[in-house]
Amino acid sequence: MSAHPVPPPSAPPATSSPPADGERTAAGLLGIVVAQASFLVAIMYFLGAVYMTAFYSYFRLDAFNLGLGFAEMAMQSLNVVTAPTAIVCVLAVLIARHLATASAPTTQSDTDEDGRERLIRTLESALRAVARAHLYIVGSGLALLLLWPWLGAFRWTAPLLLGFGIALGQSSWARSRSRTTDGGAAIPSAAAPSRTWSRAVPVFTAGLLVMWGLSLATGALGEREARRAAVNLVRHPAVVLLSTDRLSLAGPGLEVKDLGAKAHYRYRYTGLRRLIERNGRYYLLPLGWTYRTGPTYVIQDGGDLRVELLPGTQQECGAWCTEG
Repeated sequence: MSAHPVPPPSAPPATSSPPADGERTAAGLLGIVVAQASFLVAIMYFLGAVYMTAFYSYFRLDAFNLGLGFAEMAMQSLNVVTAPTAIVCVLAVLIARHLATASAPTTQSDTDEDGRERLIRTLESALRAVARAHLYIVGSGLALLLLWPWLGAFRWTAPLLLGFGIALGQSSWARSRSRTTDGGAAIPSAAAPSRTWSRAVPVFTAGLLVMWGLSLATGALGEREARRAAVNLVRHPAVVLLSTDRLSLAGPGLEVKDLGAKAHYRYRYTGLRRLIERNGRYYLLPLGWTYRTGPTYVIQDGGDLRVELLPGTQQECGAWCTEG
């Protein structure tokens, strides 16, 4: 009786090798960048929409009826980026980076520290003191809310202080006054929040207050720029309207001239400045425009109307400016 040959052991099935650490890191980094970019674009659109609404509302126009696209709204948010705003953003990024990479404090003596380390420790002590005083910051914001009717263009300070104070209250620095062991290690305070919702609700509230404050600040900036544009209206592009029929246009600084029955475009209107042009519609203001009584003309370009654009006055000449 012959023995059957024993088959050789089969090789284990090939499995795909796990992705390298570099691939996982690159994919995670790409996901973070995409998420942050989406959030940034949404914030830019929000601020741009607030800015444009405040700007054109000053001239009795609805920014959403002008046909502005998503990209145009987002780009208008760059008007908010002023020098103080840029400085605050840079400082916030540097502080956040330091907090993310800072090591635990050591017992190194001051004589062994250089000037840079002493400066960093001094700034940390100041920030910790501000964080521990977050209740005073919230109280200041509440006090400003009571003074809301008298704040005027600075109403944005009240919600910003409230949001800033609530956010500081959720930081570990606000609870830095805790007991320590004999070795100097900090023992978390019993009052520290231990549930997710106890942190999520204040952080969400702080975010809403900050967005409210930013919208108020952006709206105030848009209205201020609109007032500046109205004062410097003479520097906007000049508009000459040529029409076959007489138009019902009347206003301070507006002039009409009859060119005669033989002219195809018989009536010529001058003394206008262009505010914006969208899809063949010209939004015009007379040179004597005022916020209380000044009209805003909406002119639709067509076969019986011709619109000519000319350069406005380029130099500062105040009340002595005349049309050329």
